[in-house]
Amino acid sequence: MSGVLGRAGAWLTTELARRGITFTTLRQDLTLTGNTLEWALGRKLLAGVVGFLLVAATAVGLQVATNWSPPSGVTTVLALGAGVACSFLTDLEARRHAAARRQEFRRALGAYLDLVALEMAGSAAPAEALPNAARVGAGWPMALLRDTLWRANLSGVDQWDALTELGERIGVAELRDLGTLVRLVGRDGARVRQTLTARAATMRRRELAEAEGLAGQKDQSMRLAQVLIGFGFIVFISYPAIVAVLAF
Repeated sequence: MSGVLGRAGAWLTTELARRGITFTTLRQDLTLTGNTLEWALGRKLLAGVVGFLLVAATAVGLQVATNWSPPSGVTTVLALGAGVACSFLTDLEARRHAAARRQEFRRALGAYLDLVALEMAGSAAPAEALPNAARVGAGWPMALLRDTLWRANLSGVDQWDALTELGERIGVAELRDLGTLVRLVGRDGARVRQTLTARAATMRRRELAEAEGLAGQKDQSMRLAQVLIGFGFIVFISYPAIVAVLAF
């Protein structure tokens, strides 16, 4: 089954690319989750077929059980709608997993930029500071940065350009814009170090603001739950008295 889905996904990828449909956002999400576009399109096709057949089978079962069937046009529209809706489940799953991994990468990126700035403060050139700082961490974000810089060195690509391309590929704007900022300040080591430090501080402030916003949402949810519990408790203890009064 996986081989059939892979071939179907590859065929869909080729045909849609010819028509200018490239699924840029889905590609970025799949890059972070470790899956390919061919795999995702194969699953989308399978989910769509399952949704279509499920509605069609339900209509047939309803006709057999009750001897009544909805108009054929309505059944076809509902089956097609279910198939299209089910096909988007793959996108939602990939987006959910990618959002969590993207947030984890941003946290690691802020620490990485600080490490690069410290390396440069110790008189290390950017070409040395970037890979040296990436060797410190052991998580997958640092491993991804190490691999990107290693491939850039092998191919002779500028390291900042490689990091910019990585940010574009995984959908992390902070990393994508970093190369542009560094090119604007030139090769001045002090200005590059200041740029990295400022970008790391900005990322920390943004992360703190997002954490505070999430904490506020959870606090409101807890307050609402407490109000509902209190209301239910009042109803529970007052119910016998209300019944007794209504009985007279």
